Amino acid sequence: MLAEGGADNGEVVAGVPASAADIAVSNSADSGTGGEALTSTREDLTVFFSIGVVIDVLLMTAFLVWAVGQWRKKK
Repeated sequence: MLAEGGADNGEVVAGVPASAADIAVSNSADSGTGGEALTSTREDLTVFFSIGVVIDVLLMTAFLVWAVGQWRKKK
């Protein structure tokens, strides 16, 4: 960002860092500004996909019940 005088001297203007390096420093996990790194573990994904499989099974079961009901209604 350009400082008020128009020169890019690396100062922070209105709380906005002047360079990409300043942004990286302000977002680092040890800066204490809430920029903690997101970490996901294999267990998190396992739970996510397990929930997805349960939902898929429920949807397929509901579809099959509906399809069989429609098929029997025509006969």
